[in-house]
Amino acid sequence: MGPLADTLLLGFPLLLVYLCRMAFVAKRRPPLPPGPPPLPFVESLFDIPRTAPWIAYRDLCKKYGNLVCLRALGQTIVVIGDAQTAVDLLEKRSANYVDRPEFKPARLYVLSIGWDWNFVFARYGQWWRDRRRVFWQHFRPDATNQYREHQQQGVRRLVSSLLASPEKLNEHLRDAVSAIVLGTLYGMEVVENDPNVAIFAKGQESVEFLIANSSWLEYLPTVLGHLPTWLQANTGILRQLAEIRDAVSSIYNTPWKHAKDALRRGDGQTCIAHHMLERIAQSDDEVAAVQEVVCKDVVGTAYAAAIDTQIATMQRFFVAMSLYPDVQKLAQAELDSVVGRSRMPEPEDRDRLPYVDALVKETLRWYPAVPMGVARRVMENDEYNGYLIPGGATVMVNEWAIMHDEKMYPDPERFSPERHLKGPETLDPTSVVFGMGRRICPGRYFADTTMFLLIASVLQLFDISPRLDDHSRPVLTEARPTTGIISHLENWWHCTVKPRSLETEKLIRDLP
Repeated sequence: MGPLADTLLLGFPLLLVYLCRMAFVAKRRPPLPPGPPPLPFVESLFDIPRTAPWIAYRDLCKKYGNLVCLRALGQTIVVIGDAQTAVDLLEKRSANYVDRPEFKPARLYVLSIGWDWNFVFARYGQWWRDRRRVFWQHFRPDATNQYREHQQQGVRRLVSSLLASPEKLNEHLRDAVSAIVLGTLYGMEVVENDPNVAIFAKGQESVEFLIANSSWLEYLPTVLGHLPTWLQANTGILRQLAEIRDAVSSIYNTPWKHAKDALRRGDGQTCIAHHMLERIAQSDDEVAAVQEVVCKDVVGTAYAAAIDTQIATMQRFFVAMSLYPDVQKLAQAELDSVVGRSRMPEPEDRDRLPYVDALVKETLRWYPAVPMGVARRVMENDEYNGYLIPGGATVMVNEWAIMHDEKMYPDPERFSPERHLKGPETLDPTSVVFGMGRRICPGRYFADTTMFLLIASVLQLFDISPRLDDHSRPVLTEARPTTGIISHLENWWHCTVKPRSLETEKLIRDLP
């Protein structure tokens, strides 16, 4: 036999051993979680919902179990549909679920979109850890107490504006939340028709735009490269992306510059950016340059993450109060008994306001502002309940489905604060809606206190009811949820907001 035949003769047994080993490993490997039967070529592509995914995924989990797998376009998606599975994986095995999927639109640097500083979507690594650590240093419960005045100013702004023009509820709520966030982070004051508020809204829309269009935006640079220069310049998508770039740049740079200039003049308010800059000033130039980028990323991320989630949560509150007047009356009676009508509620009152505290929790549960959470990426192969969760898979937690689990929350569509007064056996919504494991929201304590102050103050001072038609009859308008990372409600502001009494009206007018 020649050399080639000898090689084949020797190599064949090795190949056979390798194939047998692979077959043995494949046989031992557990199956993927169940899911819809895949179609040829496209697999489960048409089973991935485009609208209200929390409902579609809930239905899939009811059919296939609390761990559902879908495969499409080379990607594996695993959906978690119950609290226990979420705790077992994201909490108890958090090291393997700390990563994020690659957010492809964020790579479109050629289009100068500029969201790369927002570490909410960042992959796990030192870059993310540096920013997460600084974020937590400034948002621990004991650290945020010093910024309470900004929260109280925002609350006073909201109730004063509602008294003056309740029909502008939508605008007043955005201004008040923006005032709290911008004041706490940068020491900025929000004025009427503030351009910073409009710019933020434009920038936040860009996140939803990029994610919704990620499948084709990835190929946009290649497509544009084949177009004449004059046609590229007049392409509508490029104009839209240019507007996004400008808005995102303003979100990131304008407030930070304001804080630096105010600190330099010595006339700024106490805020997180000032404390950061004072600490940076104590470092040498090389270290200071690195620290400033990290700190700027941190407050920019807090700015981007806080406003829309809090607005969306407050939307739920106003809708719930217009639909459940008995709940509103019980909360108001408790506030009258504990706080009275001569001052505004404060965080120290919360322990003596169990029903109001339960109402805040129910607002978070009733319709989570981020119903599907923010997706995770499995770092290495994992096995759970006999199923394989492959490394690299995208994992999503259906927070809405968990918050509407009939076993945990009977009659889940009903707004019922009483369910949170039954003791520790009822799952606390804050343990889910703020995320889980190592990716839990580090600003959750500040956000929770802000929600309490806004909700308690509005309840103390105003009655909320359905809007009235021309014949003074109540009109119940359906508040439809939008599809996105943050789900807002459409038509939610069609309710009536009036002072509870002349006494509460006087309290509002006497506010500083």
